[in-house]
Amino acid sequence: MKKYLILCTLAMLFVLFGCEEEHAFRLHTAPEYYQGRATLPSGQQIEMTESDRTNVLDACYPEDALSRIPDGERHLIGTVTLTQPLITTSSTDVFPTATFFEVDNQAYVQCQAKTITYMKQIDTLPNSLIAYRDHAVPSSATSKLRNAQPHERIHFTEEMTKPVGNEPYPKRSGLDQTLVHVTMPFNGSFEFTFESPETYETVTLPINEASRQPFLSLALGTEVSQDTKQYGLHLSSDQTLYGDVLRPKDARFDRMLGARQASTLPTTLIPNERYPLFSFSFIRDGKPHKQVVSITYREETLLRGDRLKTKMRQQFAHRRHVVTHDLALLGTESKDASFLHHANAEAVQFVFQAIDRSKAVATAGTPAPTPYLTVFEGICAQTFDVSYSGDDVFLTNTLTGSHFKLLRADAERWHDLFNKQQG
Repeated sequence: MKKYLILCTLAMLFVLFGCEEEHAFRLHTAPEYYQGRATLPSGQQIEMTESDRTNVLDACYPEDALSRIPDGERHLIGTVTLTQPLITTSSTDVFPTATFFEVDNQAYVQCQAKTITYMKQIDTLPNSLIAYRDHAVPSSATSKLRNAQPHERIHFTEEMTKPVGNEPYPKRSGLDQTLVHVTMPFNGSFEFTFESPETYETVTLPINEASRQPFLSLALGTEVSQDTKQYGLHLSSDQTLYGDVLRPKDARFDRMLGARQASTLPTTLIPNERYPLFSFSFIRDGKPHKQVVSITYREETLLRGDRLKTKMRQQFAHRRHVVTHDLALLGTESKDASFLHHANAEAVQFVFQAIDRSKAVATAGTPAPTPYLTVFEGICAQTFDVSYSGDDVFLTNTLTGSHFKLLRADAERWHDLFNKQQG
């Protein structure tokens, strides 16, 4: 029964993540081609073993996703990010980012890929994270706001005098009466609205691995350089430096007139409610301006069921890559390794079509000058041994030993594409 369930799960993974099983194709989930790293709440990073990478992929399989976030205090254990160094570029999707946490000693995972977010209850944590359960950090399900104390305001203005960026350093100044602190909820985002009679603009701060901290301190600040004067929201997770800045598109000013905190501040940020924090006035292009800055906490929208599966197919089913290589892959190579040859988009399309049209045969040829081919689709991969017999091209499944022969026209184009590459 267990073997049957595993086979069924793999078949469903093939459908959901863009893996197909037809003719020569025996694409399979490929944790060996991923690298994984967990970031703990302390900032410490640990490498994930291949078995742990398999656990992450299994944990983020999108069946049985929850419809709502579990009640109770969440204890954040760590966030795992997987990359595919063989094919990853700055524009390549990385899947999944998996945040593991517990509520009342029950393990959960939140999986994210761009705009897709879903949450699951799981039986156990990846082995590499189990040792860090006792170091889990409580993470609030809600966001609370606190006004700054006088000594914190003084500290903020001192921090804003410290240099940030590149020389010549801009001169920074903080408007301490605008300083507040918010607790960071587990997920979602903060929206900061800059509003005036003429303009309305929202700047979003997503809550993710990079930004998720117990607290966030924020206040209005200015930066003056040789070229421009700009205002913005200066942020800090530990009340130091305030080097992170959120700005509207046009944050220019000629002279800052002053700022005033809202007469009433909330203690809890109710999701989707907008709360004014402060207003400020300035001169720009000889005219006075006034803006009100508000904060809104947006809860994460969790996907599940058919909607989740549709989104997953749309995002991953057509992500394909083809590599020919002189040496067998270990899975840890950089995409820039000298023995790897990456196919362009036209060649990728041809290779998938040629493999799909290939016919099963009993024998293969002699090894080609570049004897290996690996194809990637979604989170799946498959490697073939490449061999020639005259003009014929054979592909042998490295796992099963099954041989497949390309059609004559496909073999001719193969030689045109890859013999030139090898030359």
